[in-house]
Amino acid sequence: MNRSVGLTMNSLMMSLLALAMLAGCTRGTVNDEATLQSTDIGYSASGIELIQTDAEGRTRYRLTASELSQDPKSRELHLASVDLRMKTVDNDWQATARTATLSADARKLAFREQVRLESSGQPTLRLRTEALDYDFRTRRARSLGSARVSFEAGELTANRIDVDLERQRLSLGNSVHGRFAP
Repeated sequence: MNRSVGLTMNSLMMSLLALAMLAGCTRGTVNDEATLQSTDIGYSASGIELIQTDAEGRTRYRLTASELSQDPKSRELHLASVDLRMKTVDNDWQATARTATLSADARKLAFREQVRLESSGQPTLRLRTEALDYDFRTRRARSLGSARVSFEAGELTANRIDVDLERQRLSLGNSVHGRFAP
């Protein structure tokens, strides 16, 4: 067999292999539940970094995690060792947690276990809780249970805390207790 025929055979074999691989792939809509269950296996990655920018190309947020996996049914992303850094007009914010779940539409991030939310501007705010939900569109965070907020003048605990990062507003639920420096 001469070289030209050999190259043609290799090209033909590669094309058939690619075609066979593509034949196993199907395209389905979100409403086609049976297709999603039978063909979508999700994915996983390690050492990930997601960056969202605004219209001018400035970083709006940077999300890093040691591990990421996708639930094939819900399409949610499960993250481990999560670090989210966000910028607002007046502050830089950092949220960290042992785990988090990013909604399928990438609008909400549910932080869980050893959650911390901190601002770097003035006044500095540090929030500690076990569960915090963050909405990327409204730029608001809400603790789902008891939380502790520390700042220069003291510390407050409440059964729920809402933080509007853009407007720098803090709302406390019931059972509010505090300690303030004299």
